[in-house]
Amino acid sequence: MPKFLTISPTHVLGKKPFAWNNFYKGHYVAIGWMDIDLTGWDIEKIISYIKEQNFPNEDSAISSFKKFIALEIGDFVAANNVNYGLFGVGKVISDYKFKLHIHDSGDENINHHYSHYREVDWLITEYLPREKILRHGEKPWPPYGTTGTLEPELPDYIKRLLGEKPSEEEIQEDNSKPITSNFLAQLIEHVNELRRDPAHQERAHESLVEDFLVLLGYQKHSDIKYRQSRIDITVWDNENPLLLLEVKREWNLNWETHASELKQAYGYSYDKGIRYILLTNGDYYAFFDRVKGLSYEKNLVGEFQLSSLQMDDIQLINKLKKENLTKTSVSEILKNISEIFE
Repeated sequence: MPKFLTISPTHVLGKKPFAWNNFYKGHYVAIGWMDIDLTGWDIEKIISYIKEQNFPNEDSAISSFKKFIALEIGDFVAANNVNYGLFGVGKVISDYKFKLHIHDSGDENINHHYSHYREVDWLITEYLPREKILRHGEKPWPPYGTTGTLEPELPDYIKRLLGEKPSEEEIQEDNSKPITSNFLAQLIEHVNELRRDPAHQERAHESLVEDFLVLLGYQKHSDIKYRQSRIDITVWDNENPLLLLEVKREWNLNWETHASELKQAYGYSYDKGIRYILLTNGDYYAFFDRVKGLSYEKNLVGEFQLSSLQMDDIQLINKLKKENLTKTSVSEILKNISEIFE
């Protein structure tokens, strides 16, 4: 089953159409950071080398190379314009390749051009705005970062663009599952209202988060507490801290591209002995369980965006409800611990 990955054509503001044209004419996708041929290197060696370079965006570099190297011939990629639309969709037709500065990113400094690439057969080359790609309730690709999420299979919107018809089972499943739940409808409306208000304050994001927690069954004041030590919001279960929430104002929040914010939240959770972490802006939520493994990736339970919910998100949201989050079984803990040593 082919995987799918979005890749930004450049880091340079205002140069995405120019850089996409180079992707298209060159029949490739490319990423940057290092001017050294990585052919034959395994991912652990690549990660070790990245850490030696002391990049300011080290986590983003590691994440991007993990996904770029994991691509295989036959997988699909798309060049994204933040989350406004897609420049093109194509199929990967080569293994990893290196050519110094093969991709002109539009940066005036040639050392900031990209040297790591995969050849691509571009199948869709006409720019498509987001509203012509996504159906109501479908989760869009991540807007920021060099690479998006490496999807284990093609998203439905890519299947439609490529002309694939859904199976009868998929049609029945789509019709049987609600895209959202009624209990979230008013909150989602408030999220959209706040997005339209450019003058809002950060406290408004915390209000959205509090409203969300109340819908999940937590009580104001007794369960939900503000500004304890340096923590934005802490959710308590009787006398025990249950869930730490790091709340940010940025609408482009994403755990992969906001590593410093996530690291800060983890630091607070270690200090207070809090197992669960939510990184959020009131719309986007990334849910972590520190017992699940030894890295952010393994700790990640899931992520969702209230204003762009998809069907699987409802199940994840249900896990956050008070009656579910406070009922962790011993067998689940033992399972998570065993996975650490696999």
